Amino acid sequence: MYMAFKHLHLTAVALSLLFLTLQVVAHIFDTKMKDAKWLKVLPHIIHTVLIVTAIGLCISISQYPFIHDWVTSKLIGLVAYILLAVLAVKWARTNAMRIFAFIGAIAWLGLTAKVAFSKMPLF
Repeated sequence: MYMAFKHLHLTAVALSLLFLTLQVVAHIFDTKMKDAKWLKVLPHIIHTVLIVTAIGLCISISQYPFIHDWVTSKLIGLVAYILLAVLAVKWARTNAMRIFAFIGAIAWLGLTAKVAFSKMPLF
């Protein structure tokens, strides 16, 4: 079961990054695609899958946030990634803000991946 959760989780991470990129590019170039319903709904479904598989992984390896530091760091990274993604797609008023938030989201995603592979907390 662990491998199924892991592969689904990694797929959700990749899809999340793909859809974030699509949304940011659509907003920067002000295309009609930014208003497409599928581009607004699918990221929510992907993030739900991401969170559910993360919970499944925690249960399958018996390591939980606020008990194991590296899992807590991953949770902090996920929250920071999602907040910066929302900033890039919804709250940003300028393209500079949008790009800055997008780069920040990618940076947090990279830090979270580093924690996931090394099992060492950020702080």
